[in-house]
Amino acid sequence: MSAGLFSLVVGLAGIAGFGAGFIGLGGGVLLFPLLLYLPPYFGLEPIDAKTAAALIVSEVFFAGVIGGAAHWRKGRVQTKLTLVGAVLSAVGAFVGGTASIWVSEGFLVALFGIITLVAGLVMFLPAPSAEEEAATLDSVIIRAVPLGAISVSVGIVVGLLGAGNFLFVPLLVYVLKIPTRITIGSSLIIHALNCFAGFAGKLITGQIPFLMTIAVIIGASVGALFGEKSHSRVSPQTLRYAYCIVIGLVALRVWITILGFDR
Repeated sequence: MSAGLFSLVVGLAGIAGFGAGFIGLGGGVLLFPLLLYLPPYFGLEPIDAKTAAALIVSEVFFAGVIGGAAHWRKGRVQTKLTLVGAVLSAVGAFVGGTASIWVSEGFLVALFGIITLVAGLVMFLPAPSAEEEAATLDSVIIRAVPLGAISVSVGIVVGLLGAGNFLFVPLLVYVLKIPTRITIGSSLIIHALNCFAGFAGKLITGQIPFLMTIAVIIGASVGALFGEKSHSRVSPQTLRYAYCIVIGLVALRVWITILGFDR
């Protein structure tokens, strides 16, 4: 691995980590295309999809741990929400991961396009009121059945695609009316917990490239910390707008590919 590629991976993981700490993105939705397509533009050796997938699992795990811990210290992690979301999404991820052997690549691409579109459409629902945004950790209303359904569904998507944790933020904020800051902090811990098994499995089976993973850990950790610091300085409304813009751009890029406009 060249020094140039190491530096680039640090920078790209930093971008994904910043997104995690700032608006609660898992990071995979940003990092996968960056790792796959950018290195050749800089005259560097390409990163194959399998390696990129292993690096994404590493980035989501470490950005979730570092960013989630920073949000937890600020009182933005709701324990019940986090545990239910993590456990049930992990169950869903196992189901999705098992089922993925029977689905085609075309189906997976279409599914990714659909879920980015759904995430964007959900954001047109009414935002939480000022009173709902002001709720404390102890006063947040957790509706167990809808939360369970959301967690399992997102987990299945994650198992099928290797990405999908980004759905937690819009669904929790706009459907369950969980305060934006608590949603973002709790989602990061959920990402870390439901990715732990995947990270451990890839580590045990030797699928984690050591030097690249070190680069990812450095970038994701620093980016997540800066993202959390920036998070504290803006309003919940600004955070929601930023999330909407990022997901909108990702959805646009995916649908350009699906519809064949980039050929």
